[in-house]
Amino acid sequence: MGLRLVTADGTPAPVDVVAAGEPAGRRRATVPVDSLLDSDSPRIDGEDGARIQMLARLESPLPPILVHRETMRVIDGMHRLRAVRLRGDDTIDVEFFEGGEVEAFTLAVWLNITHGLPLSKADRTAAAKRILRARPYWSDRRIAANAGLAAGTVASIRRRSTGQNEQLNARVGRDGRVRPLLATEGRPDAAADAELPLDRR
Repeated sequence: MGLRLVTADGTPAPVDVVAAGEPAGRRRATVPVDSLLDSDSPRIDGEDGARIQMLARLESPLPPILVHRETMRVIDGMHRLRAVRLRGDDTIDVEFFEGGEVEAFTLAVWLNITHGLPLSKADRTAAAKRILRARPYWSDRRIAANAGLAAGTVASIRRRSTGQNEQLNARVGRDGRVRPLLATEGRPDAAADAELPLDRR
């Protein structure tokens, strides 16, 4: 049996295997603008009004926005949605994301650091803290990849946090694989063997 991710009391922790920045299945649709909820945005200061005005003046169609199918909340594209509302359009093209709310937020952060209007350092740090609270078993590198920070920065955030972060026996990497926190984790036979006298090994 492979390594299992558990808390200090032996309770199994949930493991999701979607790698950093890797969206689940999507499908396109055209939906009423009024059917959408505003984004759970990683932007501390909200949207940029000048960018919304600029997008609203464009005559060419805007790319589809990304929407969490279960909640109808915008994941990526709030500037475009506000521009469409400003123009008075009734509908907007969307791509639906099928997945959990934490994964939707994480994807929103990753998309915002890879295109469009960049997130500030404060935005990315706040996002990393939120992801760490929701997914303490994710590795520093995995959270860093999603939040656009250095792994060392995430490690520092983790050290300053409290709660169950220190109680897990392993972490889930960017590739979805569970890895022990200590070199001897997952190798109990080898560790026990090292304590035996030479003539009994």
